[in-house]
Amino acid sequence: EKRREEKRRGEMSTTRLNSLLEKMSDYDKDERYMATSDLCLELQKDVKMDVTMERRICAAALKQLDDQSSDVQSISVKALGVLLKKVHKAQVGEIAEKLCSLILDGKDELRDIYSIGLKTLVKDMPVEMGPSVCEKLTQRLLGGVQQKEK
Repeated sequence: EKRREEKRRGEMSTTRLNSLLEKMSDYDKDERYMATSDLCLELQKDVKMDVTMERRICAAALKQLDDQSSDVQSISVKALGVLLKKVHKAQVGEIAEKLCSLILDGKDELRDIYSIGLKTLVKDMPVEMGPSVCEKLTQRLLGGVQQKEK
């Protein structure tokens, strides 16, 4: 009976997460904001996600960093902070890599929000991942800066 309840709860949360992911790309900025806010709340629960769902959520949150609405951008950074505590090590590395790419090659006018995302990553990532992720970040960012100086 307990197993059946856990399975049902897992299916409900997957359905809920899929619904929120869909709303995160809605044409209405208020819908995108609320979906991302609800996603943060959902992720703070004891929600089980498979690797595919983790990737989809991370991709959606990173995509919102480029949103036209600054409110959606801000809530997206918050979502990344929550995600970093929930996803597998590989996903944290992918988020770090994407944020580096955005800082180095993204839109100039959004560099501030990308930097805040990177600051959130460094602040909120699991402690055991700090050295390896920071080493990659440092190499990548220094390489990007040196390349732009040439």
